Amino acid sequence: MKKLFKVLTILCTSLLFTSCYTWFEEQVKMDTEKPRINLGDLLYQEKPITSLNPPTQLLVSQGSYSNEIKIHWDDVPYANSYRIERAIIAPDYTTGLYTNPEDGDFKVLNKYVYSNTFVDKILSNPSNSNPEYSYRYYYRVCAENIPKGLESSEFTETSVTSCGWLLCPPSSIEAAKGENPDYIQVSWTAVPKVNKYEIYRGEKENGLGMEYLDSVTGNILSYKNQLSSKEKGIEFYYKVRAVLSDGSQSAFTGLALGYSSEEGAPGAPLDVAVTDGSGVSKKSLNITWTATDSHTDGSKTYSIKYALYRTSSIDSIYTLVRNNITTSDVTDESLLKPGIKYYYYVQTIATNIADSKEIVKSAFSKTGPGEFGEAVGWLLSPPSNCEVADSDEASKSVIRWTPAVGYEEVDYMYNIYSIDTLDGVPQLMVHDIQPETDIILGEDGYYSLTVDKKPFYRITTINDTLGTNLESDYGAIIAPNPSAPVNVTATKTDGLKDDGGLNSFTPNNNGVYPVKITWAKPDGENPYGYYVYRSTKPDSSFRKITDNPITDALSFIDENESARPGTLYYYKVVSLNVLMQGKKANEQTLDSRGYGALTRDQWFREYNKTVKRSQSKLTLMHKSDDMQKLGSDSANGDICGKLTYNAEVAGLGAEIKMHYEKYADYYVNNNPELGIYFLLTGDTNTTANMSGNGSMSGTNMADVSGMYPGYAKYNKLQIKGGGAGGGAYIVCTQDKNGKTILAESDISWTVGEE
Repeated sequence: MKKLFKVLTILCTSLLFTSCYTWFEEQVKMDTEKPRINLGDLLYQEKPITSLNPPTQLLVSQGSYSNEIKIHWDDVPYANSYRIERAIIAPDYTTGLYTNPEDGDFKVLNKYVYSNTFVDKILSNPSNSNPEYSYRYYYRVCAENIPKGLESSEFTETSVTSCGWLLCPPSSIEAAKGENPDYIQVSWTAVPKVNKYEIYRGEKENGLGMEYLDSVTGNILSYKNQLSSKEKGIEFYYKVRAVLSDGSQSAFTGLALGYSSEEGAPGAPLDVAVTDGSGVSKKSLNITWTATDSHTDGSKTYSIKYALYRTSSIDSIYTLVRNNITTSDVTDESLLKPGIKYYYYVQTIATNIADSKEIVKSAFSKTGPGEFGEAVGWLLSPPSNCEVADSDEASKSVIRWTPAVGYEEVDYMYNIYSIDTLDGVPQLMVHDIQPETDIILGEDGYYSLTVDKKPFYRITTINDTLGTNLESDYGAIIAPNPSAPVNVTATKTDGLKDDGGLNSFTPNNNGVYPVKITWAKPDGENPYGYYVYRSTKPDSSFRKITDNPITDALSFIDENESARPGTLYYYKVVSLNVLMQGKKANEQTLDSRGYGALTRDQWFREYNKTVKRSQSKLTLMHKSDDMQKLGSDSANGDICGKLTYNAEVAGLGAEIKMHYEKYADYYVNNNPELGIYFLLTGDTNTTANMSGNGSMSGTNMADVSGMYPGYAKYNKLQIKGGGAGGGAYIVCTQDKNGKTILAESDISWTVGEE
């Protein structure tokens, strides 16, 4: 705050005075090296930009590209970069529906995007089997201008337009296998918004050398491939891709084997079955059918062999399990996985005994999903969806799981094991848990059982249909989510070292020091680690500020590069188990919100806003007639307190006394619920001679009930030629308990009027 004083003579001895801000703004310059700024300019200039608005019109591509999602938003004034975060949501196992993401689901995608568009590359080589096609990708964007020290905006809200997904290929494709001698019917599932489907065909089972065959419009989901006489009886492989109106193309489907029936072809095998398919094996499935020794067609006699194919509940593509089979009993051990149903098909291959080059094949057995003679089997599998939920009792946990594959046909039981350490030996806790007796399948598709609380759990499935009490392999390790940390506290203009000092910490470009967040472990628990989140709002828009979990401490230093003076920040800390799972965070309290201390220069700038505002309310100091400036005056704070003013002749000069008594004009963030910004009590006194030279004295205290306690002393400020012409203010900053953070030190007399 610069002090302007000017002493003039009226007749011979008349004195004119100035206040601690300015009396004669039209006559006196504070700094002759800089352009003159009068009181009106300072009090009524346009409000400076300190924070940014969130982006608007966030639009995300939805099923438009096979490998990427494009994002666009409207530019934000004064922003020079944008931060993008993404949450990936998989469909619910039982309903196929998607839940809205929470703050904790979002991860940083890019911290510095310098335009209002972004391309999120999801897949480098899209194929027919990428699980990413089933995901929903939610995005949120905030505007930033860190070089200018502007407060980052809040994130865009989660909405329908902020969710995107990939353009997927048809999820399944089927080609007829010997149903007709003249054509092969190819069919596939629909893809939304498609303009057309392109069909390709080839003769190699690895898909090489396939050529474009034809296309159909987007409302047609099948194609009849008419065959020439030379093409009849040949095995073809088909694939299809979806094409949008703008030319965007999906990945291709998997390969579908198809062929036409031939004259003299044998019939498909009968009685195809998976004899041990109902979860009675953990490693293999046995497939049988009725065999024939030979096949005749007129004078021709054919020897018989078989080919075994399979599809699955997660993949409709036909996979050759084994070829040239001479028996009617095959064991399949080829890469079978738990939790999946497998469907088997057998084809008869007849070779002319007189001419081995003449081979004719039957259609596939009608044993696929939903067929009357469905040949289906699955391994005995543990439940594939398991989790631990909270119990009403602190010493208990609720184990939740979906039924093991095949539960509709088999009366499974379940065992629950506990583990004390991640690599420990499972110990049986509860055995032979029977559905409908011990547990009930909920509407959400999960069983639930309350058990004693342990660090880790695993579940197995029991099948006793053969009297062997066969047990599956262990399911995935699951663990309780640890409770929220307690005593979460964020510093408020505090020193960050044990001695209260800030010497080892660096303020950001806005003159704001870091915030230290501390917490304690939840009672009786020992979480593996913690994530820390920050927001400018108490109930939303939290961003994760720890890239990696904190595993070796119960504190974190938030070096917020965009923090601004006067902004409160809300912090939440989430406890994590060793599996990096956790959702429980502290409640928002006065203790968990914080803000960093200020440098001395920045402290004075913030303090000076109240001083300027207070003096603009005085009447005498703004009188046009010089002698009318003498006397007493006062002004009330917008919130509380009073400023008193007294100017009188003192010898051959002037003495001006100004006293603040619990004076306040501003709330923190203009919100009364957040408290007073600066509450001032003290004096700013000035003495000047007829030449306009003099000095100031007095101390003005910022109370601990305000946001930034401390004080400013004026004893070193010099008045020269009617204006503040040298010296320094003395500033000391304090914490909310009145303890010194930055001890008394000089700051330039030019600070506060930039």
